[in-house]
Amino acid sequence: MAHTQVTFLETIKSYVMEDMKQSKILASLTASQALIESKYGNSGLAVEGNNLFGIKGEYNGQSVNMLTTEYRNGVRKREMADFRKYPSWAESIADHSALFLKASRYKNLINCQDYEEACINVKKDGYATSPTYSSTLMNPIKKYRLWMWDYEVLKTYKAEQLATIRKGSDGGGVYLLQELLNKTIGNILTTDGNFGPATEACIISFQKSKGLKDDGIVGPKTWKALKG
Repeated sequence: MAHTQVTFLETIKSYVMEDMKQSKILASLTASQALIESKYGNSGLAVEGNNLFGIKGEYNGQSVNMLTTEYRNGVRKREMADFRKYPSWAESIADHSALFLKASRYKNLINCQDYEEACINVKKDGYATSPTYSSTLMNPIKKYRLWMWDYEVLKTYKAEQLATIRKGSDGGGVYLLQELLNKTIGNILTTDGNFGPATEACIISFQKSKGLKDDGIVGPKTWKALKG
């Protein structure tokens, strides 16, 4: 039976969250890329090779030969190619992140905790040529609140593992910040994952109370004070 977007995301949730713990690449970014590139698990490659990202070659000696579209000297051609075949979607997700970790141009994705920034960077890094790729990735993250998956992982991080965030940041890192602030100042902030003026004002007030630099930027010292 074909997957819907919802059933596909339910299936890969634990895989992308576990991958984030290992790779430090946002679960929301990985999930959105998998959703889009595999037609939410219904592409021929996803079904026959458990390959969610169209990665070519072999995986542990296993491959699947499938028809694909290539451009040769500007001419569109349909031809057969070998794609990596995985035992399961979990291995496909881990292998995708492994490619990011190996290529230096993707280093800005590692430990990024703002999903909008991550979606912009992966396009800028050369992953895709579509001019709308970043916004295409953001749409399901916003629609299905996939940044909450990032939050579930981030809340297990030690203070020194959390990235610096500031006004304009968005996603699970901000949600964690707002949750920690509310525990300290008494539930006056809306926990929405958006670092706006109200969150900035609360951070500045908190920093002053702790004798920290009151710049509204949440770096290692402020995270440490918030996490106790």
